[in-house]
Amino acid sequence: MPKADYGFAPRMMDASPCTPYYEARWSFYAATLGNAASADECLHDFLDGKPAGKYSRRERAAGLLCLDFWWHPSVLKDAKLPSVGLSQVLWVLDEIDNSLLDHLAQSNPEILRWAIRHSKLFTRTDSKVLNHLKSSTSGPDWSDFFSVCDLLLKQFEPFDQLIEEAEKRLKPLSLLDLLSYLSILAYSSLDKGDHDTQQEWAVYERIIHRKLLHCSERDFQLTEKTLGKSLKHHLSPLLFPGAASKEKCITNLESVAVLVSAMKERLDYEATVDAFSFDNEVQYQWKPGHPVTFRAYPDNACRWQQTEEKTLLLWHYWLRRAVDEFVASGMAGSAIGNPENHEANQLAWIKAIRGRLIMQTVFGFSDKIALEDGAEVDLHQVLLASELSSAFFSASFLEPYRRFRSHTDSTISALGALAFEGMLAGENRFPMTWSELPEKIRRIRSWTVSRALPKGSPAAAKAILAFWTVDLRQLSAQMKSNPHAPAPKLHEQPFHKIGRYSFQFPWVVGQQNNLVAAINTLRRVGVRRPELRNETARVENRLAEALRSQGFSVVVGYQPPVRNGDDAGEIDLICHLDGVILLLEVKSGFIRSSKHEVWMHRTNTLRKAARQLRRKRHVLETILLRHPDASLKEALKLPSTDRELTLHSWIVDTSIECDGESIDNFRIVSREVLEFALKDQKHYLQPLDTETEPEPRTLYPAGFSAQAFVDVITGEVTWEGLLTD
Repeated sequence: MPKADYGFAPRMMDASPCTPYYEARWSFYAATLGNAASADECLHDFLDGKPAGKYSRRERAAGLLCLDFWWHPSVLKDAKLPSVGLSQVLWVLDEIDNSLLDHLAQSNPEILRWAIRHSKLFTRTDSKVLNHLKSSTSGPDWSDFFSVCDLLLKQFEPFDQLIEEAEKRLKPLSLLDLLSYLSILAYSSLDKGDHDTQQEWAVYERIIHRKLLHCSERDFQLTEKTLGKSLKHHLSPLLFPGAASKEKCITNLESVAVLVSAMKERLDYEATVDAFSFDNEVQYQWKPGHPVTFRAYPDNACRWQQTEEKTLLLWHYWLRRAVDEFVASGMAGSAIGNPENHEANQLAWIKAIRGRLIMQTVFGFSDKIALEDGAEVDLHQVLLASELSSAFFSASFLEPYRRFRSHTDSTISALGALAFEGMLAGENRFPMTWSELPEKIRRIRSWTVSRALPKGSPAAAKAILAFWTVDLRQLSAQMKSNPHAPAPKLHEQPFHKIGRYSFQFPWVVGQQNNLVAAINTLRRVGVRRPELRNETARVENRLAEALRSQGFSVVVGYQPPVRNGDDAGEIDLICHLDGVILLLEVKSGFIRSSKHEVWMHRTNTLRKAARQLRRKRHVLETILLRHPDASLKEALKLPSTDRELTLHSWIVDTSIECDGESIDNFRIVSREVLEFALKDQKHYLQPLDTETEPEPRTLYPAGFSAQAFVDVITGEVTWEGLLTD
């Protein structure tokens, strides 16, 4: 697009080594596409990290800004990606040509405001870009916008002050001392019937991580002497009256309680800021007496609720599948552990089967998981150990605590009674537990017992412990050197190593979702694991097997020929049955827990998948209709006649959050939905504790067919009658 199209000559941005790349891409796209579509394609390239190689994100951003379309209001208005692309530019560039900023603020203000929201630029008060816009923009729309942004930030101030003051008072405490006080406070949340454990754990995680940023080497040099000294001065005086003076302990506990309360409020406001930044349905207003943010369409707020409902229904589905496998294995009639623990152990075993089914079927994991040191750990044993551990902590800590709490006047009194009961039995029943690594391995060994190894396996126990352990010394160093690297959440790696001791928090382990912990330990924290490529291939192959079981002919990993230098890339799955062709792009990641994570997934992974699918669909149509590939047609068992073919292109996602949505007119389908739709097991989406077993009701009254399957998926028949309207 030459500058002459605009009728004026804008001042160009400073040149970047990436500028020639983007200019060349613009020329390529503009030869066949309109201006808005060409702009979107260039933005796609930028968001996909192109040009690849040695270039920095700043150089790519500067190169993108050199393109002329930023100066053309109608092009930006008609394009789909300017606000998302510009948000990434604002994130990485400290300075941008003021004339371009002024132009965007005047000609495309909504795009610029959304870019500021998506990038959270308004939270960086020292930003030159932000300060220029604040001083140069005028009018009520910009005034209201920045007033809302300022108020959202101002709400943090009282809580940040409380946090700073509390941390200053608690600075003399060691990491272990702080964990002791946090563990006491964590039990008080069990008294609330409807407490949100994930939200509370996020508070404790933030406090612990902030402490790790300031820990010295001394915090991790934990010996029997320093451990005993910490317990004597900080935990025992509270749990055992008369053990020592507890006035200082009460003062510390009160300060930690203030820290927890202030941090909770801060995280609540962070959620508000995230909604303002990443929820496109959240709007804002500057009216006295009214909230500054609100949902434009309140009825659509149930989307997040429906995701939670779908997750619960799928939990029941896989649990029923696990019960079927458990019964078929012959274990239903076998005693597991001591008679008094048999029922809990049996449920733990079924949950471990459930976890293995999901991790292998949906996420492509193998029977063995590779550890960082090259050792391997058995997937089923990892899951079984974690489920048995949860059952143990629930039965031995949480349930007795609730019993004592019902007869005592405070959390501390109940914890003291629990700890004293443990001492009489020769067991550690403190608010947090610890043991040296050999002892921890000995305990886990009993959870590896099998017919082949009636006494268990020390090697397997050691590998299981390694999988679930985070070394806090190493984590502290990582957070100081690379603060943006993913850090494990409390439940993702619940064994916390300090020195030669391993610590666990019963209030976490007794309630955690072990499946989510295992998946996210491997996929979120271990995002750069070399095994990921093989796991992705298994996801595709196992989906292909499920489709073949219903009669589809499936080709996996088809590489279309390169035409005119354009490589569309490998097609994950092409499926055919009865004249219906499915073109599937498969994406596999981790389980998300925040709207920010979902927004990032949608605008990065799924956006890229839709772009790939568009190119692959075009190539596939060419191959099937205009330049037939005989070997592909034979593999798909396509008819030799001119029978009309119907092509459906879907993004298959291992996540559930965007199930049923569309990106660029491509439907997103959860891999789990395809699983029970192909197996015709909608009736398995029912709790096991229902009064009567659900009667099988087929999704295909007229029998399974390719078109009926498509109708079930696109018509949301899979969820019909199960979700809140």
